[in-house]
Amino acid sequence: MNAELDSETLNVLRKDPLQAALTTSALADFYIAKQFPDNKALITSVDFDITGTHCITTSRDESLRIYDCASGTREQVSYSKKYGCNLAQFTAQPGCVAYASTKINDTVRYLSYETNQFIRYFAGHTGMVTSLQRSPNAQSTSMVSASMDGTVRLWNLDTVKPVCTVNIEGGKNGVAAAYDPSGMVVAVAAESQAIQLYDVRKMTKGPFTSAPITSKLTVAGLKFMPPTGDYILLAMSDGSIMLLDAFQLTTLAVLSSATHNAISPTIAPVASALGQMQQQCFGQKITATPDGRAVIAGNDNGGIIFWDFDTVLANSGSKQPPAVHAPNGTWNGSHDGPVGVCAFNPLLMECVTGSQSLTLWTSIY
Repeated sequence: MNAELDSETLNVLRKDPLQAALTTSALADFYIAKQFPDNKALITSVDFDITGTHCITTSRDESLRIYDCASGTREQVSYSKKYGCNLAQFTAQPGCVAYASTKINDTVRYLSYETNQFIRYFAGHTGMVTSLQRSPNAQSTSMVSASMDGTVRLWNLDTVKPVCTVNIEGGKNGVAAAYDPSGMVVAVAAESQAIQLYDVRKMTKGPFTSAPITSKLTVAGLKFMPPTGDYILLAMSDGSIMLLDAFQLTTLAVLSSATHNAISPTIAPVASALGQMQQQCFGQKITATPDGRAVIAGNDNGGIIFWDFDTVLANSGSKQPPAVHAPNGTWNGSHDGPVGVCAFNPLLMECVTGSQSLTLWTSIY
């Protein structure tokens, strides 16, 4: 169903998913509320502001676009033709975003989109930035970045120098990093070697726990499972998702759109680690509902698939190799090309996905 709904109808349909239970039936009924065929190339990242009313996208056409998610309208577009753009993040400062360069250098740029002027440059990385995330703490001015130079850096938006720089062992072929929901822990995945957890207050002292990754595949990106962060999702280079216990760092399950994509230690990378991470849009293809009831992912065929998390957990455990779980369902509609990004709104009953077009999904439940 490819319905074009007016703003009033969109607002009526959207509910707070933290109040309305996202059952499997409700997830199965998500459909396309609106599409924006604005971009000329694949959308590579999407982020929501802390209110959930706006999202920002980056694209390989070197554009940054801001949308009003409550009214279903496009608000603004700007271009970063000289430096390229990826991994844009809203910050605690209203009207401002940070994003990673993709050309000339690997600087993170801090932009006022209201004045279209740069506020500050965060230089230091000497390889492509593979992760960029603001602190989940709404009042915090901190953000974390990871790069192909094998480092993870913590930043304060008020100063150009990093708060700290951590050299990741085994990270020269790719590093991904993410905050946990508390903002006090940063998880780091070093290509296919190890997952490490750091206390943000003393990152230079090394991880407080770590474990090997039971796969030969490259980790393209990682996310903590909301709302409590008890689990970690690893987006792998073949499109599958590894589910880890965030305390023991053991692999509990593999989520795959096809069982033949199951992770195998005999699979060898066929491209560079950077190429594999880029192909999977640095893990931007996966998301989770705010209540932690479901994992959602985009497919290369343009479809959106989901897993009921309770079902996954009920049929998973520490037994190795981990169980492989097929999706519980597919949404009613699809993109006209591979899906590069997928993000569930933190406050509204809405999911945003992107191929070359941006799509807003909602449910009548």
